[in-house]
Amino acid sequence: MSRIGLLMSTMATAEPMLVAVIGLLVLVIIGLVAMALLVRRRGRVTDPATDQVRAIPAPVPASAAPPRVRSRPQMVRGGGGGLLAIATSTAMVCPTCRTEFHGMTYCTRDARRLVPPEAMLGGPLRAAGGGARSAGLVCMACRRAYEPGLRSCPHDGNELVPFPVYNATRPRKRNATEPAGVVARICPVCASKYDLNARFCGHDAGELVVIN
Repeated sequence: MSRIGLLMSTMATAEPMLVAVIGLLVLVIIGLVAMALLVRRRGRVTDPATDQVRAIPAPVPASAAPPRVRSRPQMVRGGGGGLLAIATSTAMVCPTCRTEFHGMTYCTRDARRLVPPEAMLGGPLRAAGGGARSAGLVCMACRRAYEPGLRSCPHDGNELVPFPVYNATRPRKRNATEPAGVVARICPVCASKYDLNARFCGHDAGELVVIN
């Protein structure tokens, strides 16, 4: 009987400990399940800011690039009432006859020094000293053009007249001012060759001579 009593007392002492261990295991299991549910829920919840998909524009191929818009050429009024198109920045314009030239310094018609097209946009150039607007003065004999302010031609001493007067009174020759398409004149200074209807060298304003 003593052994049975001892066994009964041992079981009675170990029973609370066993309950405590089982309770601890249950708490650990519940904690693990709760942690698993919490991690799973966090994995499902997404940030609205990061949930949006940013659209990355596809690179535009070089062949599909939009064409460049070319600005319309500005126009200046010519001496004969026509319009002169300023097509490139390298063009130079004669202030007297409003003719456009490329790669030259002087007008081949009246030997006037050329100016940039921008100087012609406001109309004829102003006379020296800020006076009235004027296209320049022309010698009736040699047909050279000069800046406003002179009274006689430095080349031959003849009296200068305003370009509108010269343009209205000079003898009209058919296609006299248009290129003839025939290279028949040469500059005796720089040996540059010009059209038959050109009169002066565009590089040094020298008077051209007919090629023999």
